[in-house]
Amino acid sequence: MPNVVYLHRAPDRITTFLRVGVSGHRQLETLLMAGRLPAERLVLDASAFARQGELVGALKAAGRELSLDTNVADLSSVGRYQGAAKTAPWANPERVITAQDLLGNETLVLSQIARFAVMNGLHRIQAPAHFLEGGIKDPWFPVDLEACVRLRRLLDMEGGKDIAIDYPLLLTNAALNDPAERATIIPALSSLPIQSVWLRTSGFGSDATPAGVRKYIAALRDFGSLHMPVVSDGMGGMAGLAITAFGAASGLAHGVAEKERFDARSWNKPRLEGRSGGGGYTVLLPGVDRLLKKEEAQTLMAAPHARRILSCQDRGCCPSGFEDTLKDPKGHYLRQRKMQCDALSAVQDQLKAHHFLEKTLEGASKTARQASKLKTGDEGLGTVLAKNARRLERMGEVLENLHGTEGEVARVPAFADVSRSEGNSRVQNERQ
Repeated sequence: MPNVVYLHRAPDRITTFLRVGVSGHRQLETLLMAGRLPAERLVLDASAFARQGELVGALKAAGRELSLDTNVADLSSVGRYQGAAKTAPWANPERVITAQDLLGNETLVLSQIARFAVMNGLHRIQAPAHFLEGGIKDPWFPVDLEACVRLRRLLDMEGGKDIAIDYPLLLTNAALNDPAERATIIPALSSLPIQSVWLRTSGFGSDATPAGVRKYIAALRDFGSLHMPVVSDGMGGMAGLAITAFGAASGLAHGVAEKERFDARSWNKPRLEGRSGGGGYTVLLPGVDRLLKKEEAQTLMAAPHARRILSCQDRGCCPSGFEDTLKDPKGHYLRQRKMQCDALSAVQDQLKAHHFLEKTLEGASKTARQASKLKTGDEGLGTVLAKNARRLERMGEVLENLHGTEGEVARVPAFADVSRSEGNSRVQNERQ
């Protein structure tokens, strides 16, 4: 909105990071070429980078900001290293990555990561951290802290002084909600050469309970003492918007209609032979605060009055309503998630929580109540819709109480806007 003049400081923008993942990059490339990819900041997996070269080149030419997930957390976990992550340049095909690989001989992993980031012109890189299943007592924690410091030194030596390091903190939900754990973790992060902290919380995501969302917001408040942006990774939906509206996080990270929840319970268990992910793509519908399979969405929209209630009303997104949503579910998902964040970003910071409760959440809750009354003929789907409506209603009650009792609180810093130069995006140091 270039014609808007703010009498006071412009409101903070809610930043979204799109995780590209290991598949679906062709669809993203098509959206980009059609001028319909709204994502400005994207996270690329090291394991898929080589086969996504055309997309990477197109994103660079379009001035998008590119971040690298080194996949070290996956490569160090017995339940993950033989999966999609095994094609990362620093993967060991025979075994998991060890602490000795990271710190005993830097040429094995850290030097490769630094050189890769510089050679490929990346703007951000996630520090090679691990899932701390044991919390602060996990033996990986001190290794991760030291690896982050060494990675900064190696990046600088390779000519990557402008590459920002973000720290991914992978915890259980119980550890994040433990004040003693946070009291140890946060000071340890304060001395690291990082520009932001990314919280990926196992057992938590877009389907979080209202009480869980409130506890999460309270836990993230403590990270404000780091005076740097905080990203809620693996998060979407109304829960994600609530976290950013209340100023507990600077932004969200998720995939394309996926990765809105993080679960690492199986990471440290041997991988089961023949195990594969679920099939079929998922569809986002207004008022249904969860992703539906294509068949579920079609069943729901066949119910009387469903299209009037649940079709995409944004003619810039889906001119023909539900038919266009089904034709381009990924594009629809991305545009709707961006629209939600943009609408919240335009609101003055001190009013964001109120706006979210009165406009965003209440509107979604009203639609969800209407959807729960639709006659779909599918008992299972009806149960899902009823639970969804109750969860959104209770979330409104819980967060309304939080808003009325906690008073004015400081928001975590926002990310600097992406600036473009010579076809590449650059971001100012968020800590300046």
